[in-house]
Amino acid sequence: RPAVPAAPAWGHNEIDAFIAAGLQNRGLTPNPPADPRHLVRRAAYNITGLPPQPQQVETFAASPTQQNWSALVEQLLHSPHYGEHWARHWLDLVRYAETNSYERDGAKPFVWRYRDYVISAFNSDLPWDRFLTEQLAGDELPDRTPDSLIATGFYRLGRWDDEPADPELAFYDDMDDIITTTGQTMLGLSINCARCHDHKIDPLPQRDYYRLLAFFRGVRRYGVRSEQSVREASITEIDRPEETSLHTAAVQRYENDLRTVEQDLLKIENQVRPDFSGVEQDDFQYAMNRVAIVEKRRGRLLSDKDVDRYRQLTSRKQQLSENRPRGIAQALCVKETPGSLPPVFVLQRGNPGSPAEQVQPGFPEVLSPPEPQLLPSHNPATSGRRLALARWITSPDNPLTARVMVNRIWQYHFGRGIVRTTSDFGFQGQPPTHPELLDWLASEFIARGWSVREMHRLIMNSAVYQFSSAANTAALEKDPLNDAFWRFEMRRLSAEEIRDSVLAASGALNLQKMFGPAVWTDIPEAVKAGQSRPGSGWGKSPPEDEFRRSIYIHIKRSLKDPLLENFDAADTDQTCPVRFVTTQPSQALGLLNSDFSQQQAARFAERLNAMNLPSDDAWLQAAFHCLLQRAAADSELRLLNDLLQQLQTQDRLSALQSRKAVCLALLNLNEFLYLD
Repeated sequence: RPAVPAAPAWGHNEIDAFIAAGLQNRGLTPNPPADPRHLVRRAAYNITGLPPQPQQVETFAASPTQQNWSALVEQLLHSPHYGEHWARHWLDLVRYAETNSYERDGAKPFVWRYRDYVISAFNSDLPWDRFLTEQLAGDELPDRTPDSLIATGFYRLGRWDDEPADPELAFYDDMDDIITTTGQTMLGLSINCARCHDHKIDPLPQRDYYRLLAFFRGVRRYGVRSEQSVREASITEIDRPEETSLHTAAVQRYENDLRTVEQDLLKIENQVRPDFSGVEQDDFQYAMNRVAIVEKRRGRLLSDKDVDRYRQLTSRKQQLSENRPRGIAQALCVKETPGSLPPVFVLQRGNPGSPAEQVQPGFPEVLSPPEPQLLPSHNPATSGRRLALARWITSPDNPLTARVMVNRIWQYHFGRGIVRTTSDFGFQGQPPTHPELLDWLASEFIARGWSVREMHRLIMNSAVYQFSSAANTAALEKDPLNDAFWRFEMRRLSAEEIRDSVLAASGALNLQKMFGPAVWTDIPEAVKAGQSRPGSGWGKSPPEDEFRRSIYIHIKRSLKDPLLENFDAADTDQTCPVRFVTTQPSQALGLLNSDFSQQQAARFAERLNAMNLPSDDAWLQAAFHCLLQRAAADSELRLLNDLLQQLQTQDRLSALQSRKAVCLALLNLNEFLYLD
């Protein structure tokens, strides 16, 4: 743990002391604090991914003290929407999607439970070491729980070729996907570069790659090309005792009721049994013919009472079928191949047909690790190897895990990490701009129980976090890349933040419903037409579900939501540590002309009209407060009033249509799309 430098006069905590030392060495002066309204907006988006509530803005703007700032931070950190926003960062890293890619791009059943697990983990501040351990070896823990089993869905998130030309090579490709994601996401190491040869830059020999692969050797493939195969290899019942007992009782009632109905139906059918002998045994046609055959015998073999009773029983059976108890909750989890594990060899040039030296499970030698302690597994169905790996990765003695995570937290707050290459701490990555600060934060992270929430408190209560984003000519000349953090860097909202903010402004955003299966947005038919089977695998959700937060949108690898893709949503085919922000014409055109924008602008105008405000000025002020959390300036009011007048007189739009057009223009403001 490095010594903390002398505290500056403007500082609030140890972070400021480290940053001040760097500023002094470069001859730089930090920016003053940001405008209080900008600070509230910054904090709300960075923690929840949503615009702040008007009351939050007004309260802090009226008294922008450090005490009130800390209270605001605490309020945001305990919002349930915090977990939804920060889960998205982790899902980017583990390449979360709900389909398999390749030609058929089939669905991954129950994978949404993993997404819900991540949201809950952030909201409950699950210690980071436990969070990683559950994903790597939740089924091997002595105290495994339903949630820890769900966490192992980590292994099933990648792409899957359900009909590979070379099954053995496909297996090693799957292993490489797991090694790549684990190495880069948790350790900041590009160990995947050592699959075919020794790493060209870092001291990672090919042998280390295959020693790491040996920890995962028992993991079964996701399946082969059949739903039953996937279920056998990857679907696990989540056996919660209270759910199991209730489910058993419900199934018993259902089976008893169904048996009674079937017996009564059979009594009536036996009276006309000869007429049933020639019916096709195809289930559908048989079911369609049963009632028809009975109906034809009304008044001859059967009384009216019997026929009516038969209809009632048939209806009752249909009702029972529609309301039969759901099965015990299931999740997409990891399973191991039963029996002894096959040996692992170093593969020459990565070729499965050219095995060389046999290796045992082991950690990268460059980190001077201990030998793996491969203890008997607490789960007889597993080897215990993955738990040994998880214990080492999350050990306080591991020099990388804590550093990698605190660097990511810093990146998601400041726009870039202390190490800019957040998934590569090796020689081909960039060195830290503040190595002592990184080490101190990592030590503090472990000392505070691996609490992510504690790191948020520490970072957000620093003076550095509260700097303004204003440009400074002298500072820009000395430090154009802001390596010294003399100012806060402006950023554009993420794709999900843009969509959620538009829905929040229009009043359509559904924040009440959390968790559960994914929802489908209304994708234009022209977009679906680009598929080999247009619209295949894309459903339709009711409006109240369609307008839930963006984290709940169904992620189909071959068919992405146009708005999210347009604004640089994560590539789900590989781990995504940084979303590189692009600026392209399709973004402005889409936000101005898409059906989504037009519809939400209309909703926004109708929401404002429902306030029954006395004048256009009052209406415009309400729009600014909803959208930008500030009052409109006099010059802005004049400009927009002129626009309203022009739309009505020159373009002959109605008052409502004019207001809709103004709302659409406001949704395209840079101030709405960018965070100071």
